[in-house]
Amino acid sequence: MVDGGDPGPGDLRHGPVPEHPRRRGQHGAQPAPAADRPGPAEGGDTVTATPLLEVEDLHLSYELRDRTVHALQGATLHVGRSEIVGIVGESGSGKSTVARAALGLLPWGVAHITGGAIRVEGADVTRFGPRQWPKLRGHPLAMVFQDPLSFLNPVVRVGRQIAEGVAKHDPGADRTRRVAELLDLVRLPAEVAQSFPHELSGGMRQRVLLAIALGCRPKLLVADEPTTALDVTTQADIIALLRDIRDTLDLSILLISHDLAVVATMCDRIYTMYGGHTVETGPTADVLRRPGHPYTYGLMQSARAVRDEHGRYATIPGQPPNLAVEFPGCPFSGRCPVEVEPCGTRFPPSARVSGAETHLAWCWRLVEQHAGDVAVTA
Repeated sequence: MVDGGDPGPGDLRHGPVPEHPRRRGQHGAQPAPAADRPGPAEGGDTVTATPLLEVEDLHLSYELRDRTVHALQGATLHVGRSEIVGIVGESGSGKSTVARAALGLLPWGVAHITGGAIRVEGADVTRFGPRQWPKLRGHPLAMVFQDPLSFLNPVVRVGRQIAEGVAKHDPGADRTRRVAELLDLVRLPAEVAQSFPHELSGGMRQRVLLAIALGCRPKLLVADEPTTALDVTTQADIIALLRDIRDTLDLSILLISHDLAVVATMCDRIYTMYGGHTVETGPTADVLRRPGHPYTYGLMQSARAVRDEHGRYATIPGQPPNLAVEFPGCPFSGRCPVEVEPCGTRFPPSARVSGAETHLAWCWRLVEQHAGDVAVTA
């Protein structure tokens, strides 16, 4: 275990870590075995090796001047070796916050972890200080952001920016040769190294960011909406490139997206987040074939380009929850078409969907089906 060290302004934790009721087998319902550790894609063997990244029942708040925003109220996920794992959910669901928390990229003194754990290769990093985080970023974890122009230096040539990561994480390498190798890996010509970011297209800039991240030799690449601002053809190219890189370098990818089509194409497993909670997880094919949580189903319906008899596209009625309020029940309560009595007052334990061991959802309807000692009334 990594020593916490460097308490104070660099420490994301804020006060003692309370025991969250979801860990105590609440209301007599027993979570499914290995609830937070589903196996790899396609219903394969259960993960036995230490995951590269584990987020366990994470609670994180932003302490603002006039209010507290409870950005995460129970986020859970893990990424194993050589996996591509997706996180889906609408804006504000907590997808990017989870990723940035894992790399210590949240604002010091504002973001505070109040419960749960983040483990990188088995080491709890939630007590890392400012001198420890740089040792984690780049290797073993690297991140690619959705807006390259915001993260590339406009007055520095691309080759030099790639070389900076190489110099830090691979100091013995020939930088010129390594930059050329990385540009070739992301399918860019070598002469791009002499270009400034504004001279490149959006897709080329995204590939440059990818080359910078790969220059650090990461074990896990976090891709935050990497195709959002790109046209459809370029999106397809980036998706294919990411899959090829995973196969070539044998690294893992955590893909954050609101685009179900992209996630369905790329990912081995999916996590659905809503209101700061993880509400469903499972192999991609299982989740898309039979979503277990009403919110996941609503997302899938909304993604379909099909109009109803009134000429309207499917939408999820209502508004997302106010994260300035800690909600005791399911955050989807009030928008859910199949809501039952406990939904607004108690967050459910996980339950298997249609008997699949690795396909889980946190929904009282499923708990009712799998736990006879839970009283649920329609």
